[in-house]
Amino acid sequence: MKEKAIVVENLKKSFGKKEVHKGITFTVYDREVFVVMGPSGTGKSVLLKQIAGLIKPDSGKITVYGIDVLNLKREEEVERFRETLTYVFQSGALFDSYPVWYNVAFYLIEKKGLKEKEAREKADYYLSLLGLSGTQDLYPSELSGGMRKRVAVARALCMNPKCILFDEPTSGLDPVMTAILDRLILKLRDDFNKTCVVVSHDVKSAFRIADRIAILFDGRIVEVGTPEEIKRSQNPIVKQFINGEPEGPITELLEQRDG
Repeated sequence: MKEKAIVVENLKKSFGKKEVHKGITFTVYDREVFVVMGPSGTGKSVLLKQIAGLIKPDSGKITVYGIDVLNLKREEEVERFRETLTYVFQSGALFDSYPVWYNVAFYLIEKKGLKEKEAREKADYYLSLLGLSGTQDLYPSELSGGMRKRVAVARALCMNPKCILFDEPTSGLDPVMTAILDRLILKLRDDFNKTCVVVSHDVKSAFRIADRIAILFDGRIVEVGTPEEIKRSQNPIVKQFINGEPEGPITELLEQRDG
């Protein structure tokens, strides 16, 4: 039986009167690509940030490889969690004032105290694996959007976590670069044995990379399944979303809110 990587139990979160999550429960398994999909504004990124410990839920429980994310007290517990899971932001979140290699090696130098020479060697290694040789001394402003996202992945790999969270990794990318990034996520799973949780609204990309897909709608997970199971789903919410249909329960809910 596969090891449980992430377990989310009855997660609830509101911002003022807006109830974003109404009791979300799911499990992600070790070395799985798990994609969370759903219409815009359903709290996909908020969910990811709660798993990463960046936002605290109102109630519920999150465990990451046995670590209780919501009850990290001692510094060593926090450090162990940081080394278990890392977050790749939609924008890449690189430091504009540092060259690419230092962005990748930042954690090793600033947090682990590694000498710059050794840290740079590790950064160069991961950059080369991601097809970014020759970019080491460039600055983020000199890179394309797709390159910045790959640098962010190289930084995540440099930390050697078990699990990597991706927030809309293909957002703003052309179809070719999207396919390249999709292949990279599969490489992380197959060659580096990483667990990947991906938030996305890109149906084609999700079907290409996912072991399982969760559909988030109106504060709840309405269905979880393999890509083939999701394609065959008779749930009207799932059908409308994956087929991009203008009429259905998603539209009805949006009209009720607007009205």
